Amino acid sequence: MQPQDNLTHGKSGIVLALSGGGAAGLAHIGVIQTLAENSIPVRAVVGTSIGAEIGAFTASGMPIAELVSLATDFDWKQTLQLFMPDLPTGGLVSGRKIMDFLNTKLGAHDIEDLPMGYAAVTTDLETGEQVIVDRGGLVDAVRASISIPGIIAPHRIGNRWLVDGSVLNPVPFDVARERFGGPVVAVAVHFAVRQQTKRVRQPKSGQLPVRIRQLLRQPWMARTQGLEEWLEAQLENYRKTQDRKPWWTARRVLDQVMAITQAEMVRLHAARNPPDLMLVPDVGGIGRVEFYRGKEAIAAGRAAAREKLAEIKSLIEAASNPQDTSRHPAG
Repeated sequence: MQPQDNLTHGKSGIVLALSGGGAAGLAHIGVIQTLAENSIPVRAVVGTSIGAEIGAFTASGMPIAELVSLATDFDWKQTLQLFMPDLPTGGLVSGRKIMDFLNTKLGAHDIEDLPMGYAAVTTDLETGEQVIVDRGGLVDAVRASISIPGIIAPHRIGNRWLVDGSVLNPVPFDVARERFGGPVVAVAVHFAVRQQTKRVRQPKSGQLPVRIRQLLRQPWMARTQGLEEWLEAQLENYRKTQDRKPWWTARRVLDQVMAITQAEMVRLHAARNPPDLMLVPDVGGIGRVEFYRGKEAIAAGRAAAREKLAEIKSLIEAASNPQDTSRHPAG
């Protein structure tokens, strides 16, 4: 197998800490792809939410080319099928279709048997504790870590009901170091870190949402009689009334409050146990469930990794030299 097809495993190498962030987390694939192309070894990966999912595919040995294809072949229809409300308790979706997807793509793996170290960060819904899943079924670990509160129902492992790890730890670089040592390279694409680097801008009025237009152009929409015309009418009404609506809607207020909270959690974790390097791919405005924008996200991850390649290589060189005990600052 060529180096660009998969990561180099072994006892030496970096430990990846992959953040949550929904579809923007597909940027993690671009980072991993660039590491593989440059023969940079990865010995362990710790992930939260989408980071736990991408990390699981990587740790299970899925070739990078296959992982890229999996991300870039996703379209609107597949996204809707996974997140279609099915009236469960604890969320808009039960997660059954997501479990089917994970079982099909990941297969039956126990974390202890993976070719590299792996851990998924989750949150105990009842006690509020951070729970690190580093043994047992890989699919269960991922399913628990991606349980976005209110959207995807909690997942039970043993006696615990678990939800998204981003509730307590959006970028688990501290867990990565505690479990596997260093050097730790974190990749942050969650909403909070994006808010820190770019001020939220008010959307321009008078423009119909591009994403809805793309949905309307899907071939399967033609089979739903009357739905396209109804959506067109709703979009036109949205365009006419946008100027009269306050920009700070309830949804945006909640998103902003969550971003502020997560940014503070990341700051506190970094003050105690920072990563050796932090990559922040420019994923722009990729929404939480816009998985059809995989190519865009992967390109952002590649660009971020290429920019820091020299620093990543220096981390490995320093780690391989027992006489160099200096800590590299977070980037």
